Amino acid sequence: MNTVLDDNKRLCLMNSEIIQMTDSMNMLFETHDLSKASPATISRCGMVYMAEDSFGGPMALLKSWLHTFELKATLATL
Repeated sequence: MNTVLDDNKRLCLMNSEIIQMTDSMNMLFETHDLSKASPATISRCGMVYMAEDSFGGPMALLKSWLHTFELKATLATL
């Protein structure tokens, strides 16, 4: 995972295939805990902790994302 997170932006798969990510590509990781993550991985990622009862669930996140997407689309047409 660290090769995709550094400046190379290459995803190296188990079958030796390499996928070059473009500048417009982003990765999002969701994990239950970070017990298996290395310090190198943690230092390359922005972390957001959200307790299960502190937000409205996946639908609230989706609605928020769609609202932001609509605003950006509206601004782009101006």
